[in-house]
Amino acid sequence: MIQILSAMAALAVMVGVVAIAVNRYLAQSQTDLINTNLPAMELASRVGSAAEGVGNLVAAFERPDTPEDLDRIAAALEEAVDRIGTGVLKLERMTSQGAGERAGMRANDLVDRMRRSGLERLQLTARVQASAKRLASQGAAINALIEAQKDLARLRITAGIAGLYDGGADDPRKALDTLADDAFFAFERVTEMARTVDAARLQLQQVKELTAPEALAAIGAEISSLLDQAERRARFLPSSSAQVDAIALLQDYRRALAPGGIIDQQTRRTALQSVIASDSGRLGQAISQMSDRARIARENVQAQGLAGIAAAQARARTLALALLAVVVAATIAAFVLWLYARRQLVTRLANVSGRIVAVAGGEYGDPMPISGQDEIGRMEKALNILRRRAHEAARLRSHLEEAVIARTGDVVTEMKLSNVARAEAEAADRSKTEFLARMSHEIRTPLNGIIGMLGLLEDETEDPDARGRVRTAHRSACELLELTNDVLSYSDTQGRADRLTPVHFLLRDFVGQLGHHLQSLAASKQLEAVIDLSEPAPPVLFGDITKIRQVMINLLSNAVKYTERGSVTLLVDHAISPETGQPVLSMTVADTGAGMSSEAMATAFDEYSRTDQARRDGVEGLGLGLAISRSLTAALGGALSVESEKDVGSRFTLTVPLTIGDADLIPEDASNWQKVEAGCAVLVIDDHKVNRMVARGYLERMGCDVSEAANGAAGLAAEEETRFDLILIDLDLPDISGKEVAARIKRRTEAPLRVALTAHLIEDNDENRAALNVARILTKPISPRALAELLALCAPAEVPQGAEGVLDSLRGDIADLGAETTALIVRDFLDSLQDELDTLRSASGDARRKAAHRIRGAASNFRLDALAGALAEVEASAENGGDPSLARALKAAEDAAKTLKAAAKTAGLQIDEGSTKR
Repeated sequence: MIQILSAMAALAVMVGVVAIAVNRYLAQSQTDLINTNLPAMELASRVGSAAEGVGNLVAAFERPDTPEDLDRIAAALEEAVDRIGTGVLKLERMTSQGAGERAGMRANDLVDRMRRSGLERLQLTARVQASAKRLASQGAAINALIEAQKDLARLRITAGIAGLYDGGADDPRKALDTLADDAFFAFERVTEMARTVDAARLQLQQVKELTAPEALAAIGAEISSLLDQAERRARFLPSSSAQVDAIALLQDYRRALAPGGIIDQQTRRTALQSVIASDSGRLGQAISQMSDRARIARENVQAQGLAGIAAAQARARTLALALLAVVVAATIAAFVLWLYARRQLVTRLANVSGRIVAVAGGEYGDPMPISGQDEIGRMEKALNILRRRAHEAARLRSHLEEAVIARTGDVVTEMKLSNVARAEAEAADRSKTEFLARMSHEIRTPLNGIIGMLGLLEDETEDPDARGRVRTAHRSACELLELTNDVLSYSDTQGRADRLTPVHFLLRDFVGQLGHHLQSLAASKQLEAVIDLSEPAPPVLFGDITKIRQVMINLLSNAVKYTERGSVTLLVDHAISPETGQPVLSMTVADTGAGMSSEAMATAFDEYSRTDQARRDGVEGLGLGLAISRSLTAALGGALSVESEKDVGSRFTLTVPLTIGDADLIPEDASNWQKVEAGCAVLVIDDHKVNRMVARGYLERMGCDVSEAANGAAGLAAEEETRFDLILIDLDLPDISGKEVAARIKRRTEAPLRVALTAHLIEDNDENRAALNVARILTKPISPRALAELLALCAPAEVPQGAEGVLDSLRGDIADLGAETTALIVRDFLDSLQDELDTLRSASGDARRKAAHRIRGAASNFRLDALAGALAEVEASAENGGDPSLARALKAAEDAAKTLKAAAKTAGLQIDEGSTKR
């Protein structure tokens, strides 16, 4: 066996030696070719690298921090220009071209002029910064002076008022007139001066950031006007010396407007920046011309090298044929050796393999005879040892199996007992879950009717006072629904309070709603209702208004509930957090009711905790309100505290951190649904008559033709007889489940839009929609705004001509990826399209080709064929070195964006920026 392997190894060595010799010859040929052409290629590469580096140096030239940095960049730029010029001349000499004019002379002149302009610009920048710092110091001085004079004016007002109260004036009316005409008037003028000076100071701070001469001239005129106004108000300062100082400080501000001031300096600095940018462009053109000369020389060098490569390839083919002949001879010899090995070795190895398989299968038999003293013979000896040990292991394993079987019986008995206990626990948990689900449905169903009927009644009520009372009742019913949800979630230990849904809201409207609620509660007990909102509070805030409202409704209701006479006061104030700089809202509910003892205060926020006096007086409630309020407050990240004294009253304070809101993002009033004119055919399948009445009322107001069905069978029959655009399906139908009804309708041809209605807390996500065979899930009570959005989805939309393929593509993506993911992809494409087009305009050559290819690939995903075709032309032209016109591609991009948006709307996708709905 060793001899055979040695012979085969010798053949391999022989083939290897021949192959090495051939490769060495070919490598030597390539080396000679490289040594001939490499210097020219390296020089061309250095010229190209230097030309690329010039762009970075030019960009850095416009942003130096010190004169040293500027000199260093200028020196590097001059060195790069010299290197490019020298390299171009050498390349032209290598390719036998006549050397042209020395490159780089004009470029160095531009670099020198840019360096001088840059130094002057740095000096002006330092002057502007120094002037800004000096003006900031002067602004602080004049602000301090005005604030001191405001305090003095305020003190004079206070002294005058105190004199009136002391009775020191003979004629109080005349003294009061003097106080109003002099002291108050002077105080108002000083306050106006403070605002004017602050405005001028802020404008001067912006000067160093402006770059347009028109903007600098405009801000100079505005600052001059503000200083004129401030000087006119300076004569009202209480102190004459302060008047002189204020005029002097204002004169320093005026110097900033004079020639040589900060505005003049910034104007000169901006002009120098423009000069540097212009010289940078000329320098780029000069470098581009030198790069073109280097490219032409490099192409000539490459042409000479290609001729040498062709000759080397011809020699390589001849040597490859010789090597092939050697390999064929070696293969024949190896085949002969293989036949011999098969007859002498393979048979013995097959016997060993068969015996190994038998031992592995448990057939031990007699020991295997030894057929030789070579490697195979040693394998046979080792196999006999393995057979003996495997036989011993099988005997030991049989004893072990008997012990395992005995222990397994004990374990099975214990598992059966554990399964019985687990089944009992699971049955108890299922009973609790079923109870909570039934309670959720039974409580929320009548609330749905109340909320819907009140909403319809509000629209039908003409009297403004009556409409306000109905609106309050509607909001109270909505709050009762939210409270019911939280109580059920609290009992089910699911913790729904942890999920925040912040919105932008008007603080004054919110406080007005609470005040209206308090007044309606207090009127029934003839209590005085007091509402106090701090005047400087932020008008618009951002936070979870629903949870804040629920906590405040609980506190107001408790205050009225435990107060028999006196008043209930709502105080709203705010402060700015020093850590975040955002407002912290403070809302206090104070009453003159029974109050609480220290023992009752310790358990006030516990579940089912009520005072003994409340029980004796028959006050309704379970004691869950404050416990839920504490849980909601913790979710809001706020604090809820109480101060109380027996028979005096209580004072609850809610403190919530919020952020400044945006008035443009405040949700629209729910009454906007009345403006919808859908004209859709709608079928409502619900076993509760009130729910059907509410849905019919909303839908008919929106111009829909509404049909009703009291159970699943009637709904299916109605759907067979009439074609509907939208079907609302209650999930808890008495005969057929809503899920099964939706599935049967879905299997029909051209199935309408299906929406599930439920009183359970089911989240509207893709997974639940797919499980219920519907497109949306609405939680009762039905929101008219949600109905309006559904009608917008099912209403027929006009699809632009040529957009059918785009619409089919979107619908396929929705089926494969889901509506949310598809909407996100479409929105990202539309958001990035303009940036990609800007890149296409500014790029050239290979960069333009890559940009066109990138946009074309994205457009093809949506079957935007016109845009893809236009970009293909741009890509082909750029690849061939042409300069294509982008007008057709840009127009196609604009049309494609409109087509994609229209198709997305028709497919029911929400692609508006920042939207969280589909």
